[in-house]
Amino acid sequence: MVRVIVDLEALRVRNCGLGQFSLHLGQALLGARGADLQFSYFLREADRDAFADADVDFVFAQEWRREEFCRRLRPFLRQVCREPRYDVWHMSNQLARFWPLDPSVPVLLTIHDLNFLREFNQRQIEREFVKLQVKLDRAAVIATDTHFVADEIRTHLNLRGKEIAVVHCGANLHTEESPARPAFLHDRKFVFTIGEINPKKNFHVLLDLIERLPEYVLVIAGNKSSEYARGIEAQVREKGLTERVFLPGQISAGERLWLYQNCEALLFPSRTEGFGLPVIEAMSAGRPVFMSHATSLPEVGGPLGFYWHSFDIDHMCEVFHQGMRVFRTTPDYGDRLKRHAAQFTWQQTAEKYAALYRSIAAGSFTRRQAA
Repeated sequence: MVRVIVDLEALRVRNCGLGQFSLHLGQALLGARGADLQFSYFLREADRDAFADADVDFVFAQEWRREEFCRRLRPFLRQVCREPRYDVWHMSNQLARFWPLDPSVPVLLTIHDLNFLREFNQRQIEREFVKLQVKLDRAAVIATDTHFVADEIRTHLNLRGKEIAVVHCGANLHTEESPARPAFLHDRKFVFTIGEINPKKNFHVLLDLIERLPEYVLVIAGNKSSEYARGIEAQVREKGLTERVFLPGQISAGERLWLYQNCEALLFPSRTEGFGLPVIEAMSAGRPVFMSHATSLPEVGGPLGFYWHSFDIDHMCEVFHQGMRVFRTTPDYGDRLKRHAAQFTWQQTAEKYAALYRSIAAGSFTRRQAA
């Protein structure tokens, strides 16, 4: 029996990208484990509801923090901690805050992105690399969501000969949900985008675009607690777009599904992504996607996506109009988008991680071999 502990503590922020990854990976692993894998999920006690009635052990972060404190306070407890409890510890994101107490337990570290390269100043970037290198040195194997991120890791960090496994994410769009039309939308054609409303998402460039597209309204869904989001709302008022641009904040699963299924297109001008789940979610609903030609997005969107190579408004309008013509005049384009998105499923993600757990536990990857 391979005993695996999976760090899902990012569920504390369930609506963000890392929280969604934790939620869907944790659920999918339950169907991919086989008789030889025994899972423990590391999370806050308040988040165990995400796996109600699941046959899985839970390790609560608060209790682990107490145990780690006691280990540091009382050196003799280190002897106790040498008895291995797990065969693999999966740190499911690069921001994970907890480590195995037993230094012999092999760690699988998932690094989702190096977005700080494009968001921080040089001094901050150097600090991030120092912190990430410490985690990378502790890991036996590295996993990431895209080949783009894998290449960035190879370029900027010292792998010390360790393997990088590329494991694509799955689409989060669950059609078993009941679609729910948002109350603020009337019978008008609309374009849609979704994500944490922060500077890297670059949503403000869509305001100039929507001014040039009078036949559409724009919905920007997602957490809008940032100063950047408040700035976009101020621009909407200044431009007189309050009847054409809606920022509803976080939306329900049913509203999200309805918006994907009924939008004319997804607009995703993000400057930096480790994966870009909204791209696959929109494609799984058969909707065209217009996105930045940046970081991981061309890898995820593939040849069926429409790409902005700059945010010059004339260029953005031209790409949009040409892309919509292609979509409308190609009868099977929506079906092709769905087939492309079908390559990205959480079942496949979970099966690949389960295979990694088995390989690490069997000694196919070890810290000694990777050094």
